[in-house]
Amino acid sequence: MYLKTLEIHGFKSFADKTVLEFAQGVTGIVGPNGCGKSNVVDAIRWVLGETSAKALRGGEMADVIFNGTEKRKPMGMAEVILTMADCEALLKVAFNEVAIGRRVFRDGRSEYRINGTLCRLKDIHDLFMDTGIGRTAYSIMAQGQIDQILSSKPEERRAVFEEAAGITKFKREKKEALRKLEYTEANLLRVSDVLAEQERRMNSLRRQVAKARRYQALAADVRVLDTHLGHKRFTELSAERAELTVSIRGLEVRDSELERQLPAREEAVAQARAAARTFEGELAELRQHLNEHRNALNSAAGRAAFNEERKAELESRIRQNHEEIHATREKLAQQQWEVNSATEALDQLTRRIAEQEILLAGQESHTRSTRDERDRIEASLRENRGEATRCQTLIATMQAKIESALAQLEGSRDRARQLADEEQRLNLELEEFRSEHSRIAGDVEVTASQLGSLEETFHAAERAYQHTRGDLDAARSAATAANKILAQRAARLDAVRQLVESGEGFAKGTQKVLAGLDQPAHFKPAIHGVLASFIEADNTCARAIEAALGAHLQAVLVRDEEVAETIIQRLTEKKLGLAAVLPQTFVGHAQATQVETLPDGAIAWAMDRVKSDTRVAAVITRLLDNVLIVPDLATALRLRPSLPSTTFATTAGELLGGEGMLRGGVASEGSTSVLERGNEVRALIAEVADLSDADETARTRVLRLEARLEELREEVELSRERLQRQKVDMSTLQGQLSLATREVESFETKLENNRWERGELEQRELAASASRLHLEAELETARERLEALETESRRCQSEADSAAHRERELAETLNEIRTVLAVESRAKQAAEAQQKPMEARLAELREISIRRETEIASFDQRIEAAIAENARLAEECETHRAEADDLQAEIDIRSSGRSILMDTIESAEIALATLRRDHTRVSDQKGREEIAATKLDLHLEHLSNTIRERHQTDLSSFEPDSHALLNSIASQKALQSRSGRQTLVTGEESEDIHDDEMPTMVVDATRADDLAELPGEMTGAPDWAFVESIVSDIKRRLDAMGPVNIDAIEEFEELEERHTFLRNQHDDLVNSKAELLEVIERINTETQRLFSETFAQVRLNFQDMFKELFGEKGQ
Repeated sequence: MYLKTLEIHGFKSFADKTVLEFAQGVTGIVGPNGCGKSNVVDAIRWVLGETSAKALRGGEMADVIFNGTEKRKPMGMAEVILTMADCEALLKVAFNEVAIGRRVFRDGRSEYRINGTLCRLKDIHDLFMDTGIGRTAYSIMAQGQIDQILSSKPEERRAVFEEAAGITKFKREKKEALRKLEYTEANLLRVSDVLAEQERRMNSLRRQVAKARRYQALAADVRVLDTHLGHKRFTELSAERAELTVSIRGLEVRDSELERQLPAREEAVAQARAAARTFEGELAELRQHLNEHRNALNSAAGRAAFNEERKAELESRIRQNHEEIHATREKLAQQQWEVNSATEALDQLTRRIAEQEILLAGQESHTRSTRDERDRIEASLRENRGEATRCQTLIATMQAKIESALAQLEGSRDRARQLADEEQRLNLELEEFRSEHSRIAGDVEVTASQLGSLEETFHAAERAYQHTRGDLDAARSAATAANKILAQRAARLDAVRQLVESGEGFAKGTQKVLAGLDQPAHFKPAIHGVLASFIEADNTCARAIEAALGAHLQAVLVRDEEVAETIIQRLTEKKLGLAAVLPQTFVGHAQATQVETLPDGAIAWAMDRVKSDTRVAAVITRLLDNVLIVPDLATALRLRPSLPSTTFATTAGELLGGEGMLRGGVASEGSTSVLERGNEVRALIAEVADLSDADETARTRVLRLEARLEELREEVELSRERLQRQKVDMSTLQGQLSLATREVESFETKLENNRWERGELEQRELAASASRLHLEAELETARERLEALETESRRCQSEADSAAHRERELAETLNEIRTVLAVESRAKQAAEAQQKPMEARLAELREISIRRETEIASFDQRIEAAIAENARLAEECETHRAEADDLQAEIDIRSSGRSILMDTIESAEIALATLRRDHTRVSDQKGREEIAATKLDLHLEHLSNTIRERHQTDLSSFEPDSHALLNSIASQKALQSRSGRQTLVTGEESEDIHDDEMPTMVVDATRADDLAELPGEMTGAPDWAFVESIVSDIKRRLDAMGPVNIDAIEEFEELEERHTFLRNQHDDLVNSKAELLEVIERINTETQRLFSETFAQVRLNFQDMFKELFGEKGQ
């Protein structure tokens, strides 16, 4: 394989397309400085994939594009194509020649091509890998690179040996394998983390799945009841909507009748207004005609005045043209006389010129014969003089050689003295340059030391910058995490607040009272809130306090007994549910209680663990009087015999009353204590405040680190700039040192040349003495021959002078004849030239005369037209004046009927306004009823959407299933009956237990036959009050369950499947890691073997090459 051609276009100094052809055996490029050798090498390195602009002696890659000169524009693209031949075997391709091309554009775009096909840079690297060809391979050696390789570190020279050994591809594969190994280990770590996280997630999802399945069981029960209840309400609202529809249709009939009367009234008004507009239009048209006649009258008068002015102007122009025609005719006669005179003079000159030409021809013939005789004599004379000149030249040459030999002898002696002086001067200058060289070398050492210090400073600044950037990234991550936690807790706070404000968990009647019943604007200002919102208890005792207070927690504190009475009446009338109402005027003042000794085993008296608002303190004191908080029910039972009148409340929410009644059990899963929820709100408020402070602190730290990072960046840039300046100084000093070294070597070479030249001068002095004697003998012979030639030349010169005298006389006569002829010819030319402008002037005067006569005729016609037009305009003025007078009289007559027409319009508009008021009144009534209908439609739509969203059922097409409805009602009643039989409290006491404390019951399979008989026994209408209450109860239970992830079941199944997949992936990654380690081991073994073999061969070849370069004794 060898380099065949290199095609360069627009690269650096190669503005034109240049093709360099390399025959086999070409190993280098030589030439003077500046001819472009380095640019050729740069082009080869660049096309092979060099990506560093600095390596190409540029600042950026666009610098390689030809940048233009004073005479040529810059180019927009650089392109290099390198063609390799005989490369099938080495490159393992199917082509005998491979062309590698690269382009770069000024906008930064670049292209790589292999045989004209677009490719990647990686494809070019892969193609030439292990061939010794590349941007940094040993096959391309620029000036100074051999010295650089010999003087470089062993680690740097190793790259050349590795390329020669052909293990570069192995090293790349090893690097790729190591990268894959690192990627595999990272994936293995991530998979392990994901597996652990998935296992934790699966444990959490298992609990959510159980909760979701319980939720689905309740949702199935509420679906049947809620859809039938919704259908009942939908039917009632639809009937009310139908009544409104009938009323609206009656109003529409009245509205249509009024609308039918409106057009007639509007038409009457419109006709009256149209008549008025027509009358006004006719009046305006008459006024317009009047204005038109007046304008036409003024225009005709102005046109007549203009015609008079134009007539006077044209008469003046006619007089001027008559005067100009008279003057032109006089000039025309004078010009015609001058033309005739010039023609006669021209004829006389033509006759005299013909006579002089005949005389000139005879004289020229006589002169030519005399000149031929003189030429013959002068030729003989030139031949003699030439021979004499050659003799003189020979004599002069010999004399010059003799004088040169003498001068050479003298010059050699002078040169010898100069060389001696120059040797002394060179020795002095050599010493000066050697001292300068030593001084620069010292400066280079000092600068190198300073450069090292600056590099350490730069690296230290850069490390500080990187460290601070790491701190900034960590601070940003911390700030993001803090902000995320803050957002989560704030969202939780908002959710809990909304639950508290909406009365979540309270009875339906309590929620209605808190919402302001059916008149929120009237009731809400008098409602202060539920009793639970005025007390605080820590979470350890919250359930005990809540069990002791029971349903009293839902009591609503209002302003006075009047408000309380109104609320109870409204609840009863509207059937909105049950609620406890506490007038603030009934509370009274708290009384001091006697401090009792805390029994052994008890936690505290309830009043000691409660903080209450002063507005309800008296009520709380009475409700919690003689209530003792104990850790468990066993402690309560143990203490009761000694404290029979005391009420015991456990931390789990169980209650043992003074009358001996036990209350307990487990609430529905996910339910939260009202007091605990209040505690959670207060805790969340404090936590959000702390998190806000932490978030602000994190943001402040990020801003501080960003400022510090900017300072360090500026410090790094300053250090880099100083380091760069020091490197420039170092490079300058190195250049000066190299220049001083060359100067010292130059002066040493000059001293050697001086000594050699002095030896040469001595040899030339001996040779010059021998040559002088031989030249003096030849000089004497040449002088004798010169005397004979000079005698013959004098004779020929005499004859030539006589012939030249005769020729001069004839030439003078000939010149006189030629002079006369030339004068006559110039006179003829002048006459002809003078005659042409005269004729042109004559034609011009004739044209002027004709043009002025034409203008006079045109002016006469225009004057006649103006006179005729003025006569016509006078008639038009009289006509327009009469028409204007008639129109003005008619306008005055019609203006008097305008007031009658306006009265008619006013009466028609009053009748129309009355009809429109009636229409508006009917339309408003219809609009109000339509709004009521729209509200019903919205209620119907809301009800339909609610049922559709909850149960995916369309009420408009829903068909009630009486059997399913009655079956569901019977089931729920049976559940309530069984729930009542299984509780520990009596029927009277169960009324104090709130609905949300009733445990969820499961139908016993042994009693299923009872449920099957119930629908058959229920022959009447469904108990809709019971349905509404049980639906609210089930919904409350569903809401009490809190957020339920229905998708948890499907998500758990998907996660389980994903977990199995990732477990298999984890095993595959472990196997891949083992295989990669085995591949890396094989690559290491093979590369060590190839490198050892190649290095041994290099050492053997290096010994032979070293002897060839430096001789057998070279070391």
